[in-house]
Amino acid sequence: MKPVLTTFLLLLSISGFSQEGIQIPHEFMTGERMKVFIDSLRQKTLYDSLRFDRKDLSHKNGHTYNNKAYGILISFELRYMYRTDIVEPWQVKEFAMELLRPEIIESIIYVKGEDAPIFSGYMSKDGWIDIVLKPNAKVDFEVGGLKYRRGTRKRAGDNFLQQRSGEVMIRH
Repeated sequence: MKPVLTTFLLLLSISGFSQEGIQIPHEFMTGERMKVFIDSLRQKTLYDSLRFDRKDLSHKNGHTYNNKAYGILISFELRYMYRTDIVEPWQVKEFAMELLRPEIIESIIYVKGEDAPIFSGYMSKDGWIDIVLKPNAKVDFEVGGLKYRRGTRKRAGDNFLQQRSGEVMIRH
């Protein structure tokens, strides 16, 4: 029941249930269309990981950015957030094999690049996908460089900081 409620609330916010009445273009997918989308997303993330070069990363204000960004923000039920262009290819493969499986996914909401930062800020400038899992799906979110956030009531996390020892953090 919880994933359905999450999806419903997210759809209300996307469809313009606000004071301004702004509508955010998006795609909502389930069933066979969703399976095709997931297969395509999985192939794209694995292929894109071949472009990864650690020299393209910079660490600013507690986040890691790819100066030649090619990744999309992928979240799971608005709690676990991943950028695949800031982690090593082996971590992308681990992420794709564990979390991008049609048999564990109930629905997907996809917001294209120019509209996505409304929800998730700069990290979603290339687009945003929110995935709602099936109620009894067994998954390990601790893949793709995920780090759990402290101080949250519900378990949540992201992989936005991939700084290694010796790499410089820039503060503005």
